[in-house]
Amino acid sequence: MSLHLMQERRNYIEKRLVAQGSIKAAELCSFFDVSSETIRKDLLYFEQMGIAKKSYGGAVMLNVTYEPSFKEKSIKHLDEKIRIANNALAHIHSGMSIILDAGSTVFTLAKALAIKNDITVFTNGLKAAQVLDEYGIATHLLGGMVRHNSNSIVGSWALRNLAEIKVDIAILGTSGFRDRSGPCVENFPEAETKTAMIKSGNKVLVLGDSGKATTQSVIEFAKWEEIDEFITDSNIESAALEKIKNKTIVTVV
Repeated sequence: MSLHLMQERRNYIEKRLVAQGSIKAAELCSFFDVSSETIRKDLLYFEQMGIAKKSYGGAVMLNVTYEPSFKEKSIKHLDEKIRIANNALAHIHSGMSIILDAGSTVFTLAKALAIKNDITVFTNGLKAAQVLDEYGIATHLLGGMVRHNSNSIVGSWALRNLAEIKVDIAILGTSGFRDRSGPCVENFPEAETKTAMIKSGNKVLVLGDSGKATTQSVIEFAKWEEIDEFITDSNIESAALEKIKNKTIVTVV
């Protein structure tokens, strides 16, 4: 089975899990006309990602959490986001190609890019694309499905777009990473997109204010070892900071 069909099937399964709290393997086999082994692998994937737990005949949702809106995220820890964005700005140089995800801290960086109008940007953030276009920056918006809550574009089209490009630097946000081994996000489609962005970047930065160290999110989209640098603010807990420092470069602003 092709990769995009598997991704679309898993997107559907995740939506059913979120909506219903549980799902039956037999129903999925019938709906997709696939073998029980194929569905078993799908449900095992969700278990490994910490989204669901396999049960007799299916799976049940784990860690159902509230996902704040983009507006809520963008105004929280705003001073810290601005300091982090200004530090990240120093990594962006004339002639570069970059990927920006749809995170609120990365959007703060996008708003600071007015002085960098000789770069090329690929993004899945609707708001970031609008701002960058107003600045006259060459901007490519990924195709796919719009997630209203985060103003992001996700799905198989976005993944195919990302597979076709290689950029100088990919800059991503995180929703939280308490007790995890890498940055996380609240939902499967955005996790897939962030993972693909990492593969498309020669260098990868993750931006996250100190509050992310005490916030738990469902899906881990990378290990810290896969990230070249993590930029955060000085309020981050020392224990979390030391743990990340053992895996990648950390800049505290």
